[in-house]
Amino acid sequence: MDPSANTAFIIFSAIAPLLIAFVKQSGWSRQVNAIVALVCYILVGVAGVLLSGQELTVENAVELIATATVVGSAAYKLVWDNLGASTDTDPSLDERLTAATSFVKP
Repeated sequence: MDPSANTAFIIFSAIAPLLIAFVKQSGWSRQVNAIVALVCYILVGVAGVLLSGQELTVENAVELIATATVVGSAAYKLVWDNLGASTDTDPSLDERLTAATSFVKP
């Protein structure tokens, strides 16, 4: 199945960066938060395989994990990282969500 044919999965992947902001912690380094985001995208891809009714195989999972990662990263850079920040020093919506839901503080 072509991953781009599943519109609901594409939309969920575009919203996933906001959900990932709830998992990331402001007290962790950028590298750790990047690994957390990658693990979340892997989980989104596996969930996409299971919910689409496909057999859970490496081939099916890799397609949807790659799609989730590309769409989520693009949506993050184009929308969520810029939304709410009027200048370069203002925190974005993603940064505000991460700070508000962090239990590990810097």
